[in-house]
Amino acid sequence: MAVATLEELAAYAAMPIQIEKAIAGLSEEQLHYTPAEGEWSIHDVLIHLADSEAVGYWRLRKTLAERDTVLAIYDEDAWSKSLYYRQQNSTLALRLFSDLRASSAALLKLLPPEAWELSSIHAERGRLTIYDIFRTYVEHGEIHLQQIKRLL
Repeated sequence: MAVATLEELAAYAAMPIQIEKAIAGLSEEQLHYTPAEGEWSIHDVLIHLADSEAVGYWRLRKTLAERDTVLAIYDEDAWSKSLYYRQQNSTLALRLFSDLRASSAALLKLLPPEAWELSSIHAERGRLTIYDIFRTYVEHGEIHLQQIKRLL
């Protein structure tokens, strides 16, 4: 049975702080720097993190409350193009990412071991347990933290 360790939960909960530290003191120009046409700036990544975390927040709760449900997918590129990523407020996005992550981290700490095996069906990836969904978002945060560091 896959259950999150205290270290994994701590890493999950700490990601917003790591992102905040990575971008501390950056100017608007630095936040909006785009390395090439079609690529994301740090600003875009911050908006994406909030949107993605909102989806993860919902997926965790949907699976816990409505076992064996279908989890919808979303097209992150369509979201970035259609939701005015370049014009959104990255400070608000980072706050939302942080608040959603804190709420989910607090919920996950309450779960008994057997709850980590509850599952739903992801439209592309198939059956996912709570642990699988959790690991997806641990890894997602790390991927984008590394992306931000590369953009610096």
